[in-house]
Amino acid sequence: MLAIRLKKTIVMPYLAIAFGLTYLFIALWLLPAYLTWDANLFVGLLLAPYICTADESRYSLRYLVPALLMLALAIVVPVKTMLFIAMLFAILLLLENSLGKLSESFLFLLFFISPVFKYIISMVDFPVRLWLTSKVAGLLNMMGIKAVAAGNQIQLDKCDFSVDPACAGLNMLIISLIICLFILMHYQRQTGKRLRFIYLTGLFLTTIGLNVIGNFFRILILVVFKIMPGTFYHDAVGIACLGIYVIAPLVKGVGPLLNYVGIAPKPIIASKKKHSFYLIRYPILHAGFATLLLLVALNVVSADKLIPASKEIELDGFYKQQMDNGIMKFDGKQTLIYIKPSAFYVPGHDPMICWTGSGYIFNNIKKEQWNGIELYTGTLQKGKDKIYAAWWFDNGYMRTTNQLQWRWEAAKGKHPFYLINVNAANRQVLQRQAGSLLTNPAYLK
Repeated sequence: MLAIRLKKTIVMPYLAIAFGLTYLFIALWLLPAYLTWDANLFVGLLLAPYICTADESRYSLRYLVPALLMLALAIVVPVKTMLFIAMLFAILLLLENSLGKLSESFLFLLFFISPVFKYIISMVDFPVRLWLTSKVAGLLNMMGIKAVAAGNQIQLDKCDFSVDPACAGLNMLIISLIICLFILMHYQRQTGKRLRFIYLTGLFLTTIGLNVIGNFFRILILVVFKIMPGTFYHDAVGIACLGIYVIAPLVKGVGPLLNYVGIAPKPIIASKKKHSFYLIRYPILHAGFATLLLLVALNVVSADKLIPASKEIELDGFYKQQMDNGIMKFDGKQTLIYIKPSAFYVPGHDPMICWTGSGYIFNNIKKEQWNGIELYTGTLQKGKDKIYAAWWFDNGYMRTTNQLQWRWEAAKGKHPFYLINVNAANRQVLQRQAGSLLTNPAYLK
């Protein structure tokens, strides 16, 4: 028995090192190109030691099922996002199974600073900007100030104020949620209580709502006082709105919330055993996770490569060129059309991303109804070059701009969806060509 214990004591540290090196290798290979090393990430990592707490008296296997599910998905869909989530749950399982049960706040922190959360935000960012633009313009008109909402722009006294991602301040959403976590942990240490998962989720949803309210008043102030981007006052208004409409309510509200619905942790039962990280429980389980994740990491592919081969689409009167990632380019006399196959699990890659990367500036972005069908329109400017653009998602049976709607239909697997992007030198040609594709989608069937 003594020999077996000595053998375990010698082997366990090597297992801990092996697991750590495996996850470190995957992280160094995956994360530098996957994570966005911005202020949100650095602030999150800086506050992680304060937000993360561990109950060393209790171990937990609660992340076992999520880790297994995400590992299975990563094997079936070997893309970086699936690998990242699977590795995250595997590491959390290892920590909670070796160090002790971690606070739920730490899981939320990792989620907020991850690319997955930014991807989710990107799906609703533009519709929220359009909504904010229309509501601010409506309030200005109620105040007797003549303003017109034109997509993501507010026209006031012959001046156009573009509500882009930076101006809307939606990039401050992640910072707001991280600040919320910091305030929560501060009051948890003071009160000795914690929130249940459902109340914790409710608190974050409230923070998101406060962030939207703060952005509303930020845009209102910037437009009324005609404060232009790139100035000191532009940034100062953003910081002031963050403090007044987000941080102040959280500081005043989180403490009473904990006192009212918070629960006290169970008393810690003293243990005579010394807990050390190298005393890994169920080492075979973690060895299996590490091995499979390493195999997935070595065989990871681009999400675009998993999209099924596109149909042989042809458009009369256009010269077709097959591009990378399945994109089809159709060049006509007066129009340029891009058709890109889109799987439900692939991040959005709309024209606002593609054209901006080519040096164009997007303006006048808005939703319109053409032939009873909703689509996005906008103008692209690059020097003296001006392009009128329209885009929507189409599978030959459904045409929509709703991200959740088309992804849900695509997940059912009946008919593949495509991103249709029509571009022309003037609006009349754009309406004629886009209208033709909208009313005659047989080319996709």
